[in-house]
Amino acid sequence: MSGSVFNEEYSIPDNMVGLVIGRGGEQIKRLQMESGCKIRISSEGNGTPERICTLSGSQQSIDEAKRMLDDVVRRGLDRQQNRGNFGGNSEGYQGQQRGGNGGYQPRRYNNQYQQQQQY
Repeated sequence: MSGSVFNEEYSIPDNMVGLVIGRGGEQIKRLQMESGCKIRISSEGNGTPERICTLSGSQQSIDEAKRMLDDVVRRGLDRQQNRGNFGGNSEGYQGQQRGGNGGYQPRRYNNQYQQQQQY
């Protein structure tokens, strides 16, 4: 059986990485299981407020993983907004607010590529 595996880079706020991974990695495991997409988060943010995630799987699973990642990030931002804390702790996104002031928009990269993989 053979199938195509796509890889796509996707960014999330650096200070939301802990929320995406979750305690003991439970959140990221759930995201991967439910989307069917492998999610790898870069170990360093390269001095930017964003962290690169490499998403690997079918295009459908990648799209689902992006939707799920966006949901997790938005919930984290909403929680911070409700607390009124945007100071840069491990859960806020440096002053970004959701709503009328322009919500968080993940950076989308155009460097998609396809690999053929034998199973």
